[in-house]
Amino acid sequence: MADPVPTKPSIPAALARKGAIPAALLAALTSPLAFSTLERLEGNILEVYRDKLANGIPTYCAGRTDWSAKPGTKLTSDQCREVNKATLLEYGYTILSCVNWDYLTARRLIGLTMFAINVGKKGACASQAVRQINAGNVLAGCDLIAHTPSGAPNWSYANGVYVQGLQNRRQAERALCREQGA
Repeated sequence: MADPVPTKPSIPAALARKGAIPAALLAALTSPLAFSTLERLEGNILEVYRDKLANGIPTYCAGRTDWSAKPGTKLTSDQCREVNKATLLEYGYTILSCVNWDYLTARRLIGLTMFAINVGKKGACASQAVRQINAGNVLAGCDLIAHTPSGAPNWSYANGVYVQGLQNRRQAERALCREQGA
């Protein structure tokens, strides 16, 4: 692993075509709330390890994954802060590209970004949750992060096995998504 700190992600072309990102949304992605939420949900591990819930993919800092990362590699707190910032921006840009900004608040963006960091960019953007939010059914969409329409746990399984920790995370993401404040 040459450099564990990814470069600052550029704004994807699809996102740039949507126009200027509202300043409040852009600021939310690197706010203290975003950093503290990411570290609370993911931890902040200063060494590359194999994530058992994610088929052994090397993981470090606050959930950054990279198949080329060498397990056992040590990182500093400053390196992880930069990694975590790049992760928040990368996944936040993805959410900004697939969610109608009219339905986003800063907290909703943070909740959806945490969701994407955990389930993947494609999984989040193609989810029923995002489809419902984009259709204007915001609270129903937020609820779909944690529960299926029938009320069963949603996005809370790893390798087909229910994981309470994932459901706890989904509940935290849902709560942020449902908050009406800025």
